[in-house]
Amino acid sequence: MSRALTAQAVVPDRSSEWSEFVENHHDATVFHTAEWLSGVETAFGYDPRHVRITDDSGTVRAVVPGVLASEGVGNSVLNPFCEYGFPLIEASVESAAVLSVLRDAGGTRIVKDAGWSGVRGYNHAGYGGVRTGTSIRLSLDRPFSELWESTFEKDVRRCVRTARDHGVSVTEGTVSEFYPLYLDTMKRLGSPQFPERFFSALADALGDSVAVLLAHRGDEPIAGVFLFEWGETTIVWTPASRRAHWEHRPNHLLYVEAIERACAAGRSTVDFGRSRRGSSVHGFKAQFGGFAHPLTSFVAPPHRAGRASLEGYDRLSSITTHLAPIITHPTVGPQLKKLIHE
Repeated sequence: MSRALTAQAVVPDRSSEWSEFVENHHDATVFHTAEWLSGVETAFGYDPRHVRITDDSGTVRAVVPGVLASEGVGNSVLNPFCEYGFPLIEASVESAAVLSVLRDAGGTRIVKDAGWSGVRGYNHAGYGGVRTGTSIRLSLDRPFSELWESTFEKDVRRCVRTARDHGVSVTEGTVSEFYPLYLDTMKRLGSPQFPERFFSALADALGDSVAVLLAHRGDEPIAGVFLFEWGETTIVWTPASRRAHWEHRPNHLLYVEAIERACAAGRSTVDFGRSRRGSSVHGFKAQFGGFAHPLTSFVAPPHRAGRASLEGYDRLSSITTHLAPIITHPTVGPQLKKLIHE
């Protein structure tokens, strides 16, 4: 006989049950951890709306991350600044039942999901879906030497040789070294930035699960990546580079170094993050192999599905580069990032 399910508010970093559930769930990501959620709330001042789903015996059967984000007109509950915010559901529990309880909690709920998450039943539970791109995930099912020879495209090997011939090297770095590269990239893109304190909070909270890799040419840092190395997966979360040095191919070298590092650590997957098919970013990531998993945001109630669409941001991209000095102002940028929450 199935047990009735109930949604209960929870503060993840004060709940050992939350962390234990996340650590023991095979589909959990770093974006489900108490450390990530606490960092988001602290840096941006969001009101938490995380829930645990329990049965009538009080046993936790699912956990769902979420914060209350203002969208100018109305609010939504979602997991911001990441690709994944899907419920973590115990294998023995029907997904649709959990999704129905989540929907019935009221308000607009945006659930960011990936094709590999194992969650099913959104349509049955009354959610509307919006495609938001793809995430390329590389399986580390063979030694790095075999990935280099048979999985990476020929251009990757050529670009890595170019980087090394031009004296580019990769070392571990710090948030303070990485942030100027990141801010320069955001200004080039005309995209609002995270405050430096957000990166620092994540690095402090997640410890060895965060790594910053920097590409140097001589003494000058010319590119970097902020990595989450959590559980079985390395996520290349925030790459950054100086355009003047693209000819030296530091980004190819950084990605290869991140993959080799993941292989050496015995991880099973490198996740290159979200991109839009047909974009230059997607093409770059695809060179390293891997499988493209569809990303969809599911929204309850379904008639509000448009709130999860990213098409408006794409349409504005041709304008925002001209407004970069305003958009990336130290005061304005983080506030816009909080509002946009992507």
